[in-house]
Amino acid sequence: MNLRTKITFLNTAVAISIALLLIISIRGVVINAFRDELRTKAGSIAGNLSDRIANHILLRDHFQTAKALNEVMAQERDLEYIYVTSEEGNLFAHTFEHGAPPDLLSWNPLAEESMHVMLLDTEKGYIRDAGIRVFEGTDAELHIGIREDSLKKTLQEMRGISFPLIALVILLGVAASFVLSRFITEPLKKFVEFTKVLGRGEFGKKVDVRYGDEIGYLARNFNRLSMELKSMQEKIEEAYTYTHLLQAEKLSSIGQISAGLAHELKNPMTTLKMLFQEFKEQPDMTKEDAEVISREIEKIDSILTNFTGFLKQKSFHKSKINLNELLERVLSLATYDIENAGITIHKELIESLPEINADRSLMDHVFLNLIINAVQAMPSGGEIRISGKSDDTHVEIMIWDQGTGIPQDLHEKIFDPFFTTKDKGTGLGLSIAYNIVKSHGGTLFFNSEAGKGTLFTVRMPLEDKDE
Repeated sequence: MNLRTKITFLNTAVAISIALLLIISIRGVVINAFRDELRTKAGSIAGNLSDRIANHILLRDHFQTAKALNEVMAQERDLEYIYVTSEEGNLFAHTFEHGAPPDLLSWNPLAEESMHVMLLDTEKGYIRDAGIRVFEGTDAELHIGIREDSLKKTLQEMRGISFPLIALVILLGVAASFVLSRFITEPLKKFVEFTKVLGRGEFGKKVDVRYGDEIGYLARNFNRLSMELKSMQEKIEEAYTYTHLLQAEKLSSIGQISAGLAHELKNPMTTLKMLFQEFKEQPDMTKEDAEVISREIEKIDSILTNFTGFLKQKSFHKSKINLNELLERVLSLATYDIENAGITIHKELIESLPEINADRSLMDHVFLNLIINAVQAMPSGGEIRISGKSDDTHVEIMIWDQGTGIPQDLHEKIFDPFFTTKDKGTGLGLSIAYNIVKSHGGTLFFNSEAGKGTLFTVRMPLEDKDE
């Protein structure tokens, strides 16, 4: 059974219950009011008749008394009987056609009361017996029996009205419950379908439920959740894309330094080859030859260590980094490009800089990119100045080249992905470097004038903001 059917049944049951309670309550009120009216009427008839027959009773005129009783019976259709007792309490006159019942005087005794009304259950139905004392201090009583035929007729008429009314209320209840259930279940159906949409990962969509009540509030929260999930999904996709772009840029950087690596390895390998050739011809090795071999092997090991350290792509993992050691390692990777371009490196205030908390592999990438860019900005040689400074909260590394500078109209595009002024380049280097520094809570910015070179500044926090 679906929710709409349940709501319809529930509302119908409530409507029927309310209708029955109202009809029962109205029926009770009508009966009580009608019986009060009969009581009043009986008392009025009995009082008037008592005054009329009082003298006849004193004179013991049975004929006139009976005549008066019959006249009243003829006038009042609701009367079933009338009887009168004498001063001694004996039956004096009555209207019973077939004689008075033997227990008549016990039906409604007045005792010490001047008037008393009692409901009698007879063969002819309920009769209200109203007794009144004719003379105070005597047993002379006047009793009239008034039927409830009018009440029965009224109740029958009420039943004739009640059943159609109940049917009408039920129909209205069913119709109202159907409409009400539709207003409730239609939005719920949309919510159910919307949860299926979210379950399929189709974030960013909205549920079209426009209400100003709690349902509308729920719809707005669902829509906000969908948009937040969409934003989170985009961030995850962006992070995934960024990781792959970083790897692609690193491969591009590897291609640039591969020639330098081959050149750096070729020199010590040539030296080792010559020494071993000499050793082959003359087995005796001098101490100086051994020292040369050891020094060249250490050089090869250092070059390979720096290169494999750059190749090793780790997850985002922060550690304490000595900036001077980091720059030395990066410069060694770019040695071939630097020497081949005839560039001199000049460092200032690097050794005394404090450590930073960052991902070593990612920071290697940032500074290698900046240094290679500086080298490529001076194809005819020149000087690269690397300096640093710090305060209580941040440390800055400045890399300045003597290249041609960046035109003013390109300043706003420098950090855009895929933007490059080089014939060969991905246009991702500076964009990735910018995002790496930003992800560490730092900033990467530059100053450049045409013909005067460019100064890139990496500003990093001394304390990790995530901690």
